[in-house]
Amino acid sequence: MHIRSLSLAASLVCATCVVSGCASIPEAEIEQRVADVKLYKTSELSTTSYESVGHVWVDSWRTAFWPPTYPTLEEALRSMRAEAARLGANAVVNTVCLDQGRSSWFGKSEPAILCYGNAVRIPSGAG
Repeated sequence: MHIRSLSLAASLVCATCVVSGCASIPEAEIEQRVADVKLYKTSELSTTSYESVGHVWVDSWRTAFWPPTYPTLEEALRSMRAEAARLGANAVVNTVCLDQGRSSWFGKSEPAILCYGNAVRIPSGAG
């Protein structure tokens, strides 16, 4: 009996993962949306002109231990914009970029850029 309930639970977990994977936005569509995601300073928008969608790179517990870092600022910003597009946003406000510079054994420091911000949806014509 116990093995049967474990098997049923495992099947439900797998089915949930498959269904949630199907609900995500296709990767090709994300690539098209990245160019449409704009970066704004807080002062450029009024707080009533957008809807908050989520926080990029700070919502998950994993980012506390494994933050996504990139060798260049351009790559970090592009990755942040891609994540915002995955969330359904068309803009990012309150963007912060930090150099998490990892030191190596030889005393050199290679750049490790981390950018995060608030993903928002701005109605067309409002921004």
